[in-house]
Amino acid sequence: MTRPIITPKDLEALAILAPDLQFTDAERRAVLLEGDSRDINAAPGSGKTTILAAKLLLLARKWPHARRGICVLSHTNVARDEIQQRLARSSDGARLLAYPHFIGTIHAFVNQFLALPYLRSVGIRVDLIDDDAFSQQALRKAKANWSLKTSMAMNQGVEPIVKGLVYRGPGLQLASEGGNLPKPASKTHPVMVKIKEELTQKGVFRHADMFAFAEKILQQRPLLADRLALRFPYVFIDEMQDTSWQQEQLLQEIFGGRSVVQRYGDINQRILTNDTGAEHLTFPQALALPISVSKRFGPQIARAVAGVQLAGTPVTGERADVRAPLLIVYATERVEQVISTFGHRVLQYFDDVALRSGPVKAMCTRKQGDAKASPGRHLGDYWPGLGGATVSASNRPERFWALLSHASAAAHKAGTFAHSAMEVRRAVLLVLRAAQSPAVADVRDAPQLMRQLLHAGHDVISLRRLVRDLLMRRADYAQSGERSALPAVLYEGLQPLLPAGMSLETFSQLDVFAAPGYAVAVHGTEQHHCRVEHEQRQLTIPIGTVASMKGETHLATLVLESHGGTSQRFDLEEAVKVLVGTSALPTQKLLKGQFRNLYVAMSRPTSFLCVAVNAERVSAESQALLRAKGWDIEYL
Repeated sequence: MTRPIITPKDLEALAILAPDLQFTDAERRAVLLEGDSRDINAAPGSGKTTILAAKLLLLARKWPHARRGICVLSHTNVARDEIQQRLARSSDGARLLAYPHFIGTIHAFVNQFLALPYLRSVGIRVDLIDDDAFSQQALRKAKANWSLKTSMAMNQGVEPIVKGLVYRGPGLQLASEGGNLPKPASKTHPVMVKIKEELTQKGVFRHADMFAFAEKILQQRPLLADRLALRFPYVFIDEMQDTSWQQEQLLQEIFGGRSVVQRYGDINQRILTNDTGAEHLTFPQALALPISVSKRFGPQIARAVAGVQLAGTPVTGERADVRAPLLIVYATERVEQVISTFGHRVLQYFDDVALRSGPVKAMCTRKQGDAKASPGRHLGDYWPGLGGATVSASNRPERFWALLSHASAAAHKAGTFAHSAMEVRRAVLLVLRAAQSPAVADVRDAPQLMRQLLHAGHDVISLRRLVRDLLMRRADYAQSGERSALPAVLYEGLQPLLPAGMSLETFSQLDVFAAPGYAVAVHGTEQHHCRVEHEQRQLTIPIGTVASMKGETHLATLVLESHGGTSQRFDLEEAVKVLVGTSALPTQKLLKGQFRNLYVAMSRPTSFLCVAVNAERVSAESQALLRAKGWDIEYL
């Protein structure tokens, strides 16, 4: 079959078709001219998706077939939309938006050409393909069964298994994305089988089910793969690093050796896939084409990003540098000042015109955790108002006052007390721990507080009333008068839970009530946003995990250090050593995963990169070496 080939002469047309884009460098030209199956490993901000769209546009102009098309697969609807929007700008490109071509997610492709045809062939009507909807309906059925309901009450690991029930493989074996199924001889196993069968007949599925159905129909009808490859002689896959082994294996079975398959991605940004079969993944192959030059940032940020890069040609940046990277070295007791300090620097460095050119965000790999180490472990250490932070015995006055401040402001702004009540319970738990209350000796975090107290036979009526009263107070805890009045309120509400004989005077002198080491912001606070004011200018900084901000481009980015949990290492503590040359890149699997998250995080900004490390975890030697490499350092 004749496939159109892009020639150097065709590239001249891009000056007219895409005048706002530049494809003159050797790396990008090589990718555009490649006509065989090939992997393309592209740096962050290199314009990977733009290059793919340009290549599709050139192929569309030369496409000769009426019943055979180009297949373009992505992982997200956002990436699909970006490609479609670029193609829609020209009449030639718009041809690829309809039959016989396909542009969509891998899941959409699997559903349309494999899974749904199989289900129709066996008489099953599909109502929903949605993980959350399936989980809710499966859990509802589980709670209606006495054996399974009892099992879930006794073992908290059972509920995720029920919610994650899926089919695996062409044999449609029952499994779960939430854990291992009970043994077939158990009382609960047949109940789970029945739940899955009932929801299947009802047409309610998880996304992973569709891949099992796809494998099933390919097993039943082996010629279907040949027909799909004939239909799509060209296949392009975007964000290949996020492809799971199950997805890669399925695509290889259909197109491998039959179609021209070009896979675009960045192996250093592989942070979203699960580890099942990860050792078999083949991207990028040995002869992959690189796109190592980023158009997003300049040489200084590029050197920092390349410093934590685990594989491939080191990233370089072709934009002009705007600001030197900044290392914030913070004292443990000032960890909650880090984000606002970053915000102040951004307001100092950039005028309002620059601030409108891109967002300013703060990110951390971990949202929560329970590592026994100095703060800087997860987002909750930097921003206590962010739900999910685990309460530990080392929490400081700033945390207590910030929790109450955030809870009060958020509750009155949102008009709902659900999340804010949990923050108040966290603050109350801090107080009870500071008072060494035996009633909370085994309480790990606020969600367990009421339940465990009730289980232990404690009267929680006054505690519930206290939480309600604290939520209703419109107190400004930045004012010393408001702070000094609060211990008496807490003492009255918590008295049944306090150690016998503890007086109000002793209670009021607990360290948790000490004045915070800095002003606690209370107005305008939202759960996932920090608002900063400087010289009558304001800035709102969204706060989130690295995974939630993957693929974004920022004006300025703050990367917050985090603890790796099982790896027992802090990411930026290790990364700084690598950046200054005193340590080599990691070889340990878990630490490599932490470095990939740092690579994603540090490659978001166009103009200003800031990282924050606890003073206990960065040596004077490392700081001096960073300065010598052009970094600025600020101490908190």
